[in-house]
Amino acid sequence: MDGIYVYWFGWLFWVVVSFFWPKTKKRLGIAALLLVLLIMLPFDISIGHVSIHFAFICFSIYLFSYLKSNKKRQLFLYFIVTITIAAAYGGFQLLLVFDPVIEYVDSRWMSASFVALIAFLLAHVLKDRIIVTLIGLVQGELLTGLTFQQYLYMDRAIGSLYFFDVISIVGIIFTTFWVIQRVSSWIANLVVPDQKHGALKKSS
Repeated sequence: MDGIYVYWFGWLFWVVVSFFWPKTKKRLGIAALLLVLLIMLPFDISIGHVSIHFAFICFSIYLFSYLKSNKKRQLFLYFIVTITIAAAYGGFQLLLVFDPVIEYVDSRWMSASFVALIAFLLAHVLKDRIIVTLIGLVQGELLTGLTFQQYLYMDRAIGSLYFFDVISIVGIIFTTFWVIQRVSSWIANLVVPDQKHGALKKSS
């Protein structure tokens, strides 16, 4: 069922931000944005023959407004990686339409894992990976939605619940990776001091 991931993890993330983050303007802004997105998820608007969800519009505006503070060199890197992710996502969605037999598991998990892998290969910092993945997915969804509606005559609005489920699963993947990194660093900090202490004893 489309929407199950975005609603479950969206509300969970909103609770974490609202009640566990430090009381700052950033927390207020992110909590308000999340609340607006969750409320607007079911609603869409038709522009000509194209249907697009309000939440997709707000999400896209927020992402692209974030890029204004980046340097030109960083923007060029983002452009190359996001175009790659957009092409991969769009191509995979079209492949699911013309050859659905490749859907061995839930296509939302397959799409999210595919674009997350590309982000891990092309970006080295977790923050950059998240940014390029989200922007790439927005671009890919826009191109895919236009193709579906204009040429394949499929009734699928741009930025549907399916798309935001993919976004949520990508968030799960990156969060899991971040937790593994933190646990690994914590274990390393426990082991390394003991090794140094043992080496000092041997030398004395």
